[in-house]
Amino acid sequence: MTRRMMTTQRLAVAIATVLGVTMTLTGCSPTGKDLFTQAQTVNTTAKQAVAELQLYLFDGDWDVDTYGEIPESCGADGYLFKFSRSIVGSTVAPWRLPEGTVDAQAEDVTSWLEEHGWSGIVFRSYTGGVTDVTITTRKPDAHIDDLLITISPGKNLDAITLDATTTCEPGSKRDLRHLMFPDGLSEYTSPLSEHPTAEPFFGMAPDSPTPGPRPAPVTYPAPTDTPTPAPSPTP
Repeated sequence: MTRRMMTTQRLAVAIATVLGVTMTLTGCSPTGKDLFTQAQTVNTTAKQAVAELQLYLFDGDWDVDTYGEIPESCGADGYLFKFSRSIVGSTVAPWRLPEGTVDAQAEDVTSWLEEHGWSGIVFRSYTGGVTDVTITTRKPDAHIDDLLITISPGKNLDAITLDATTTCEPGSKRDLRHLMFPDGLSEYTSPLSEHPTAEPFFGMAPDSPTPGPRPAPVTYPAPTDTPTPAPSPTP
């Protein structure tokens, strides 16, 4: 066998391998019931991981800023979820940082994250009179690609906000949204507040395992001393 023939054969094998891997990756995305079940697992697992931190910080109802039930597109053909929870004091029910100061609270949260398997922990403080601090972290085995924790001290009340983004998972966002909301989003509602131990809602399909009826929208009085959000960190 000549060197040219060997090179040609190796090239053919390499091309076949690449094509095979590509076809495998393309065909491995779940569909139908498998897609729904996988997405629910991702959504629930991520929310439960964040709920553990919520309970550590405050065992009570948290404001639901973004419920995190509607899938978004990511990658070539994937989906992810984003959700946000916050605890903000008010003149009616003042809430203060459990550790008293923003630095002590940030140190306490960082220690908790390290002890509970979170990785890539980055702490940031700001200049220009901004008293907020932020912590970013992730927990891929709980399907959390990014968690942003904002700790905001105020004169009469304090606040903590948790913004989470799940890992990008294989599957069509369009197909998943149709499976979860076959009649569209015109009747969609989500709770304005929720305890960390509450079972997450997931979809409005008749046969979906969504617990109980959807909550009716509730209006809460706005806090009178909401801390100013932190700006983007300066390089």
